[in-house]
Amino acid sequence: MKVLISGSNGYIGSHVTKMFIESGFEVSTYSRSSGVLPLARKLTNVLSDFSGYFDIVINCARPHWSEFSPEEIADIESKLLTQLDRLAADGATKVHTSGVWLFGNASHNDLKEFRLKPLEAVKPDTVTIGCAIKKNWHVVYCPSLVYGGENCQLKRIVDSLSDQTLQVAIPSQGYNQYIHVNDIARFYLALVQGKRPATQHFIAETKGYSPEAFSQLLLDSRVVKRVHECSWSDFEKYHGSSAVEIEKLNLNLPISPLFESTESLRKYIENYT
Repeated sequence: MKVLISGSNGYIGSHVTKMFIESGFEVSTYSRSSGVLPLARKLTNVLSDFSGYFDIVINCARPHWSEFSPEEIADIESKLLTQLDRLAADGATKVHTSGVWLFGNASHNDLKEFRLKPLEAVKPDTVTIGCAIKKNWHVVYCPSLVYGGENCQLKRIVDSLSDQTLQVAIPSQGYNQYIHVNDIARFYLALVQGKRPATQHFIAETKGYSPEAFSQLLLDSRVVKRVHECSWSDFEKYHGSSAVEIEKLNLNLPISPLFESTESLRKYIENYT
Protein backbone atom coordinates (compact mmCIF):
# COMPACT_ATOMS: atom_id res chain seq x y z
CA MET A 1 0.00 0.00 0.00
CA LYS A 2 1.39 3.36 -1.08
CA VAL A 3 0.93 6.06 1.58
CA LEU A 4 1.37 9.83 1.35
CA ILE A 5 1.58 11.83 4.60
CA SER A 6 1.42 15.61 4.72
CA GLY A 7 2.75 17.35 7.81
CA SER A 8 5.22 14.55 8.53
CA ASN A 9 7.62 16.91 10.31
CA GLY A 10 4.97 18.03 12.78
CA TYR A 11 4.20 16.57 16.18
CA ILE A 12 1.33 14.27 15.18
CA GLY A 13 2.54 13.71 11.62
CA SER A 14 6.00 12.53 12.65
CA HIS A 15 4.53 9.81 14.88
CA VAL A 16 2.00 8.75 12.22
CA THR A 17 4.80 8.53 9.64
CA LYS A 18 6.99 6.44 11.94
CA MET A 19 4.18 3.99 12.70
CA PHE A 20 3.24 3.48 9.04
CA ILE A 21 6.87 2.89 8.07
CA GLU A 22 7.30 0.37 10.89
CA SER A 23 4.08 -1.35 9.75
CA GLY A 24 5.54 -2.03 6.30
CA PHE A 25 3.80 0.59 4.16
CA GLU A 26 5.52 2.33 1.24
CA VAL A 27 5.55 5.85 2.70
CA SER A 28 6.18 9.17 0.97
CA THR A 29 5.79 12.61 2.51
CA TYR A 30 4.38 15.85 1.13
CA SER A 31 5.12 19.50 1.81
CA ARG A 32 3.65 22.61 0.24
CA SER A 33 7.13 23.86 -0.69
CA SER A 34 8.75 20.65 -1.95
CA GLY A 35 5.85 18.47 -3.11
CA VAL A 36 6.14 14.68 -2.89
CA LEU A 37 9.27 13.33 -1.21
CA PRO A 38 9.55 9.52 -1.54
CA LEU A 39 11.16 7.76 1.41
CA ALA A 40 11.55 4.51 -0.53
CA ARG A 41 14.59 4.22 -2.77
CA LYS A 42 12.56 3.16 -5.77
CA LEU A 43 8.87 3.65 -6.48
CA THR A 44 7.08 1.61 -9.13
CA ASN A 45 4.56 2.57 -11.84
CA VAL A 46 4.64 6.24 -10.95
CA LEU A 47 3.93 9.25 -13.14
CA SER A 48 6.39 12.12 -12.91
CA ASP A 49 3.89 14.27 -10.99
CA PHE A 50 2.50 11.37 -8.85
CA SER A 51 -1.07 12.04 -10.03
CA GLY A 52 -3.44 9.32 -8.78
CA TYR A 53 -0.57 7.30 -7.30
CA PHE A 54 -1.32 6.89 -3.59
CA ASP A 55 -3.68 4.33 -2.03
CA ILE A 56 -3.74 6.20 1.29
CA VAL A 57 -3.40 9.95 1.84
CA ILE A 58 -3.14 11.35 5.38
CA ASN A 59 -3.08 15.06 6.13
CA CYS A 60 -1.58 16.02 9.50
CA ALA A 61 -0.46 19.49 8.39
CA ARG A 62 -1.88 22.70 9.77
CA PRO A 63 -0.41 26.22 9.65
CA HIS A 64 0.27 27.55 13.13
CA TRP A 65 -2.21 30.07 14.55
CA SER A 66 0.66 32.33 15.69
CA GLU A 67 1.81 32.85 12.09
CA PHE A 68 -1.49 33.14 10.20
CA SER A 69 -4.99 34.49 10.68
CA PRO A 70 -7.94 32.04 10.88
CA GLU A 71 -8.94 33.03 7.34
CA GLU A 72 -5.41 32.43 6.02
CA ILE A 73 -5.21 29.05 7.77
CA ALA A 74 -8.52 27.94 6.24
CA ASP A 75 -7.38 29.06 2.78
CA ILE A 76 -4.02 27.28 3.04
CA GLU A 77 -5.64 24.10 4.32
CA SER A 78 -8.31 24.08 1.61
CA LYS A 79 -5.69 24.46 -1.14
CA LEU A 80 -3.59 21.71 0.43
CA LEU A 81 -6.48 19.23 0.43
CA THR A 82 -7.11 20.05 -3.25
CA GLN A 83 -3.45 19.29 -4.03
CA LEU A 84 -3.58 16.04 -2.07
CA ASP A 85 -6.80 14.99 -3.84
CA ARG A 86 -4.93 15.07 -7.14
CA LEU A 87 -2.34 12.65 -5.77
CA ALA A 88 -4.87 10.13 -4.44
CA ALA A 89 -5.78 7.08 -6.52
CA ASP A 90 -9.42 6.35 -7.35
CA GLY A 91 -10.98 4.82 -4.25
CA ALA A 92 -8.06 5.86 -2.03
CA THR A 93 -8.56 6.21 1.72
CA LYS A 94 -8.04 9.87 2.64
CA VAL A 95 -7.74 11.06 6.24
CA HIS A 96 -7.76 14.69 7.39
CA THR A 97 -6.70 15.63 10.93
CA SER A 98 -8.84 18.26 12.61
CA GLY A 99 -9.77 19.35 16.15
CA VAL A 100 -12.65 19.59 18.61
CA TRP A 101 -12.67 23.40 18.63
CA LEU A 102 -15.01 23.04 15.66
CA PHE A 103 -17.60 21.76 18.18
CA GLY A 104 -16.85 24.26 20.93
CA ASN A 105 -20.47 25.41 21.23
CA ALA A 106 -22.09 22.06 20.41
CA SER A 107 -24.81 20.32 22.40
CA HIS A 108 -24.85 16.58 23.08
CA ASN A 109 -27.10 16.03 20.03
CA ASP A 110 -24.87 18.24 17.88
CA LEU A 111 -21.92 16.03 18.76
CA LYS A 112 -23.82 12.83 17.89
CA GLU A 113 -24.72 14.29 14.48
CA PHE A 114 -21.33 15.98 13.92
CA ARG A 115 -22.96 19.39 13.57
CA LEU A 116 -20.21 21.99 13.59
CA LYS A 117 -20.64 24.71 16.25
CA PRO A 118 -17.15 26.23 16.22
CA LEU A 119 -15.24 28.48 18.55
CA GLU A 120 -14.58 31.88 16.99
CA ALA A 121 -10.94 31.08 16.15
CA VAL A 122 -11.85 28.21 13.79
CA LYS A 123 -15.10 29.40 12.20
CA PRO A 124 -13.52 29.67 8.72
CA ASP A 125 -12.59 25.97 8.92
CA THR A 126 -16.22 24.87 8.61
CA VAL A 127 -16.17 25.40 4.84
CA THR A 128 -12.99 23.33 4.52
CA ILE A 129 -14.51 20.46 6.51
CA GLY A 130 -17.69 20.50 4.45
CA CYS A 131 -15.74 20.34 1.19
CA ALA A 132 -13.49 17.57 2.51
CA ILE A 133 -16.46 15.38 3.46
CA LYS A 134 -18.05 15.90 0.02
CA LYS A 135 -14.78 14.71 -1.53
CA ASN A 136 -14.80 11.52 0.58
CA TRP A 137 -12.20 12.45 3.16
CA HIS A 138 -12.37 10.87 6.59
CA VAL A 139 -12.17 13.65 9.18
CA VAL A 140 -10.61 12.77 12.54
CA TYR A 141 -11.25 15.25 15.36
CA CYS A 142 -8.49 15.12 18.00
CA PRO A 143 -8.59 16.69 21.48
CA SER A 144 -7.05 20.10 22.14
CA LEU A 145 -4.18 18.54 24.06
CA VAL A 146 -2.12 15.65 22.72
CA TYR A 147 0.67 14.26 24.88
CA GLY A 148 3.50 11.72 24.82
CA GLY A 149 6.21 10.72 22.39
CA GLU A 150 8.96 12.94 21.05
CA ASN A 151 8.38 16.69 21.39
CA CYS A 152 5.44 16.10 23.75
CA GLN A 153 2.91 18.94 23.55
CA LEU A 154 2.16 18.76 27.28
CA LYS A 155 5.87 19.02 28.13
CA ARG A 156 6.22 22.05 25.85
CA ILE A 157 3.33 23.77 27.61
CA VAL A 158 4.74 23.01 31.07
CA ASP A 159 8.20 24.22 30.04
CA SER A 160 6.71 27.51 28.83
CA LEU A 161 5.05 28.32 32.18
CA SER A 162 6.48 31.24 34.09
CA ASP A 163 7.83 30.09 37.50
CA GLN A 164 6.19 26.67 36.88
CA THR A 165 2.84 28.24 37.76
CA LEU A 166 -0.37 27.21 35.97
CA GLN A 167 -3.21 29.71 35.86
CA VAL A 168 -6.81 28.49 36.13
CA ALA A 169 -10.02 30.51 35.94
CA ILE A 170 -12.48 29.87 38.78
CA PRO A 171 -15.20 28.63 38.89
CA SER A 172 -13.90 26.06 36.42
CA GLN A 173 -16.47 25.48 33.65
CA GLY A 174 -14.79 23.31 31.06
CA TYR A 175 -14.29 19.59 30.46
CA ASN A 176 -11.52 18.23 28.25
CA GLN A 177 -10.50 14.79 27.04
CA TYR A 178 -6.95 13.92 26.06
CA ILE A 179 -5.04 11.51 23.85
CA HIS A 180 -1.56 10.01 23.51
CA VAL A 181 0.09 10.79 20.18
CA ASN A 182 0.84 7.10 19.52
CA ASP A 183 -2.83 6.24 20.02
CA ILE A 184 -3.65 8.69 17.21
CA ALA A 185 -1.19 6.90 14.94
CA ARG A 186 -2.65 3.50 15.90
CA PHE A 187 -6.14 4.77 15.10
CA TYR A 188 -5.04 5.85 11.62
CA LEU A 189 -3.66 2.34 11.05
CA ALA A 190 -6.98 0.84 12.16
CA LEU A 191 -8.88 3.29 9.97
CA VAL A 192 -7.04 2.39 6.77
CA GLN A 193 -6.98 -1.35 7.46
CA GLY A 194 -10.54 -1.98 8.67
CA LYS A 195 -14.16 -1.40 7.72
CA ARG A 196 -15.03 2.28 7.66
CA PRO A 197 -18.79 2.89 7.71
CA ALA A 198 -18.39 6.39 9.20
CA THR A 199 -16.58 9.36 7.66
CA GLN A 200 -16.19 11.52 10.79
CA HIS A 201 -14.52 10.32 13.97
CA PHE A 202 -13.92 11.66 17.48
CA ILE A 203 -10.91 10.08 19.16
CA ALA A 204 -9.96 10.64 22.81
CA GLU A 205 -9.55 8.87 26.13
CA THR A 206 -12.90 8.43 27.86
CA LYS A 207 -11.59 9.92 31.11
CA GLY A 208 -11.63 13.71 31.01
CA TYR A 209 -10.88 16.55 33.41
CA SER A 210 -12.02 20.08 34.10
CA PRO A 211 -9.20 22.65 33.86
CA GLU A 212 -9.24 22.83 37.67
CA ALA A 213 -8.99 19.03 38.08
CA PHE A 214 -6.28 18.86 35.42
CA SER A 215 -4.23 21.54 37.17
CA GLN A 216 -4.60 19.67 40.47
CA LEU A 217 -3.35 16.49 38.79
CA LEU A 218 -0.27 18.36 37.57
CA LEU A 219 0.27 19.86 41.02
CA ASP A 220 -0.14 16.56 42.90
CA SER A 221 2.40 14.92 40.59
CA ARG A 222 4.80 17.88 40.99
CA VAL A 223 4.78 18.62 37.28
CA VAL A 224 4.05 22.25 38.22
CA LYS A 225 4.97 23.99 41.47
CA ARG A 226 1.91 26.20 41.85
CA VAL A 227 -1.63 26.68 40.58
CA HIS A 228 -2.86 30.26 40.52
CA GLU A 229 -6.65 30.50 40.68
CA CYS A 230 -8.00 33.72 39.24
CA SER A 231 -11.27 35.30 38.18
CA TRP A 232 -12.54 34.97 34.63
CA SER A 233 -12.02 38.69 34.03
CA ASP A 234 -8.38 38.44 35.12
CA PHE A 235 -7.89 35.29 33.04
CA GLU A 236 -9.18 37.13 29.96
CA LYS A 237 -6.99 40.14 30.73
CA TYR A 238 -3.88 37.92 30.90
CA HIS A 239 -4.65 35.54 28.02
CA GLY A 240 -7.30 37.10 25.75
CA SER A 241 -10.84 36.18 24.72
CA SER A 242 -9.82 33.17 22.59
CA ALA A 243 -8.15 31.58 25.61
CA VAL A 244 -11.36 32.08 27.60
CA GLU A 245 -13.32 30.19 24.93
CA ILE A 246 -10.81 27.34 25.10
CA GLU A 247 -10.85 27.28 28.92
CA LYS A 248 -14.65 27.00 28.86
CA LEU A 249 -14.65 24.23 26.24
CA ASN A 250 -16.98 21.58 27.64
CA LEU A 251 -17.42 18.52 25.42
CA ASN A 252 -18.06 14.90 26.28
CA LEU A 253 -17.13 13.29 22.97
CA PRO A 254 -18.89 10.24 21.46
CA ILE A 255 -15.66 8.37 20.77
CA SER A 256 -15.29 6.26 17.63
CA PRO A 257 -15.78 2.51 18.24
CA LEU A 258 -12.64 1.97 16.14
CA PHE A 259 -10.55 3.85 18.70
CA GLU A 260 -8.70 1.96 21.41
CA SER A 261 -6.79 3.83 24.09
CA THR A 262 -3.61 2.09 25.20
CA GLU A 263 -2.33 5.00 27.29
CA SER A 264 -3.79 7.26 29.98
CA LEU A 265 -3.08 10.87 30.85
CA ARG A 266 -3.10 10.18 34.59
CA LYS A 267 -0.51 7.41 34.29
CA TYR A 268 1.64 9.59 32.03
CA ILE A 269 1.55 12.54 34.41
CA GLU A 270 2.22 10.39 37.48
CA ASN A 271 5.35 9.05 35.74
CA TYR A 272 6.28 12.45 34.29
CA THR A 273 9.96 13.41 34.53
